[in-house]
Amino acid sequence: MAKVSVANNELRVSIGAFESIQALQRSFSIPLDHVRGATEDPNYIKDGLGFRSPGTGFPGMIAKGTFRKIGEKTLSLWSKSQEIVVIELVNAKWDRLILGCEDAKSLAMKINSAKSK
Repeated sequence: MAKVSVANNELRVSIGAFESIQALQRSFSIPLDHVRGATEDPNYIKDGLGFRSPGTGFPGMIAKGTFRKIGEKTLSLWSKSQEIVVIELVNAKWDRLILGCEDAKSLAMKINSAKSK
């Protein structure tokens, strides 16, 4: 599971070795200026993320990697049994991040709180 932290006006997403291989993505940082906000959305994955390239996926089980839908690019780091946080971005490599975590409500509040400071 990706670890998310907020410090020095940056949203930092740390990805472990195995998850990095699945998603074909390394750990990264995004300036908080590029974060519009975060929400808990348990049903986001059910709507479909689009065409996966590159990454690993099996519907309803795992969605790790970059997904493309008409005019949108999403990075997903989610596995079944994890709660979902959707982070909307602007002027960034992706339009949104879909992150799996243990407590989506708390993570969304943490990100939104850091954004409002």
